[in-house]
Amino acid sequence: MSGKRVIGIDVGKSWLDAAAEGCERVRRYGNDAAAIAALVEQLDPAEDLVVFERTGGWERNLEAALADRMIPWAVVHSQRVKAFRQVRGIKAKTDRIDARLLRDYARDRWNAGALRLGRREDVTLDCLMARQRQLKAMRHAEACRLATAPLDAVRSSIEHMIAHLDEALAATAAELARHEDEHPGLALKEEVLCNQIGVAEQTARGLLALLPELGRFGCKEITALGGLAPRVHESGSIRKRRGLAPGRTSIKVVLFNPARTAMRFDPQIKAFCSRLRARGKPGKVIMVAVMRKILVRLNAQLRDAMAKAPAAAAAR
Repeated sequence: MSGKRVIGIDVGKSWLDAAAEGCERVRRYGNDAAAIAALVEQLDPAEDLVVFERTGGWERNLEAALADRMIPWAVVHSQRVKAFRQVRGIKAKTDRIDARLLRDYARDRWNAGALRLGRREDVTLDCLMARQRQLKAMRHAEACRLATAPLDAVRSSIEHMIAHLDEALAATAAELARHEDEHPGLALKEEVLCNQIGVAEQTARGLLALLPELGRFGCKEITALGGLAPRVHESGSIRKRRGLAPGRTSIKVVLFNPARTAMRFDPQIKAFCSRLRARGKPGKVIMVAVMRKILVRLNAQLRDAMAKAPAAAAAR
């Protein structure tokens, strides 16, 4: 496992600072297509491993370029890197220091076998689903404007824009279908997730795009990633009110309507809600508990299905 050369990259809006093992100098590249291509050309898919953090989308082009060249990469959690910084006693913070810190943290995790590599199919699904959400939001906004448009010229412009957005949505849907055809495992995962009451195709795709670790992590890890793990603060006689540990907040948005549906039509979830109401739990607490229960259930079902899939393929 130590044969890889780890390269930590601190991603900014305008710059990429790369710190490679065996080289003290931190190289700076522009965060644009030409500079990223020059950086990726210097990497060897068999020997190099690139590590960086999420930085509000500025890392997307780098991630796509690495995936195209089949260069292994990993996206690490910023809070864990921050904890690693504190353990190392590093007080200063610059782009070059951050790049070296990412490199050293990734080496530590890689040697421990705890570094999860990125996958091309996850990047593609995430980008397509994000674009679909953006197009739907724009279409909804235009439809609201059309309802109150006072002039024929304005209505004509809005209708033209809605027709254009409908075409873009159809093209995105076709691209999603093609992506599923190229990755049969993705279609299997969607089928498993859709067995849960309240979960349909869009919810399944959204979960797989936002939470590609689904089915591969334990229940505690998956709820923590989804931002549904309870945060407990108890020390001596202090008992603070419990809240939620920060995670990927969009998971709660995806699970909200499925949770409402399950609370009405899933017998086990209905019984679970009744027990919580009997204990005097407020509605928001019950909703979060239901979302957490659904996420844990989906994670377990997907884990079991993925474990059975190789055996089924071998039998065929």
